[in-house]
Amino acid sequence: MAYFGQTWTDEDQASSIGGPIERVVAHMASRTGADPGHLARVLVTEIEHKVATTPARWMPGARDLMAAAQAEGMPVAIVSNSWRVLLDLLMDNIDKAVHLSVSSTDVDRPKPDPQPYLQACRELGVDPRRCVVIEDSPTGAAAGIAAGCAVLGVGPAVGDITGDRFRHVDSLADVTLESLSGDGRQDPQA
Repeated sequence: MAYFGQTWTDEDQASSIGGPIERVVAHMASRTGADPGHLARVLVTEIEHKVATTPARWMPGARDLMAAAQAEGMPVAIVSNSWRVLLDLLMDNIDKAVHLSVSSTDVDRPKPDPQPYLQACRELGVDPRRCVVIEDSPTGAAAGIAAGCAVLGVGPAVGDITGDRFRHVDSLADVTLESLSGDGRQDPQA
């Protein structure tokens, strides 16, 4: 936004979190008056540069939770509304391996459609009803719920969501595998 003479606000963040990029570009263009095509090129270039050159920042507790899942043999996927190039840059910049990543360019319909989560479940060979989606955006939480997964919403952006298979926490710092699944174990073949 600074490139276009504006300041990124909390309201901008709230309306853009979870993408997809087309929605973010449209929002930024409406705020700046910039040509959407030019704005998209600048945004993509800047985001890819930042992700490629900046160490990934983990949410408090996320890295430990991922390590615990891996130690238990649970399949772990990253499902993102980011485009494939950006997601690959991020995956190269984290120190934890995942079994699978699904980007918005890997599916016909990105989040909030359930397709990205359903594809991840299919490729991992797991039943969506036995999966926990951890999301920090309303777009992603809606996709996880629509896919039939249990959804753990993290942070303020998802604090107003409700549902039988939805739970909200402020932080992952106190979340354990046991609190996600009851016993901390899931048969990856189930």
